[in-house]
Amino acid sequence: MNTGLFISIFGALSAITVSILGAFLANRNSITLQIRKLKEEHYIAYIEAIHDLAAENENIECLKNYVSARDKLFIIASEDVIKKIITFENEGVDKKSDLYDKFLTDLIKSIRTDLKLKDKDFPQVYFKKWEK
Repeated sequence: MNTGLFISIFGALSAITVSILGAFLANRNSITLQIRKLKEEHYIAYIEAIHDLAAENENIECLKNYVSARDKLFIIASEDVIKKIITFENEGVDKKSDLYDKFLTDLIKSIRTDLKLKDKDFPQVYFKKWEK
């Protein structure tokens, strides 16, 4: 076999391999970014629903929005976030505000971890209660 022909075939196979690998990596990165964007949208909707429910906990529409946002998270959120949601509802809701704030903070930290946001000293969070 001619050396020039061998080099040409090897070069063509190398180019095809690099192209396939590049397309695979680009596709995987695109899927990862789409999932992250979807998670961000659902987490934002969930936090807004918690806020609305905390502001007007007697409003049935706020409760429906909260349950809908929560149920969507059961599909897209990490296992840790789902556990924190359940713990927040069971241990924090309708309890003293310091317990509510503790479990809410744990939930927010878990969401931020799922979104790969780094925090060293994340403060305790709470919903500000405004007096009328």
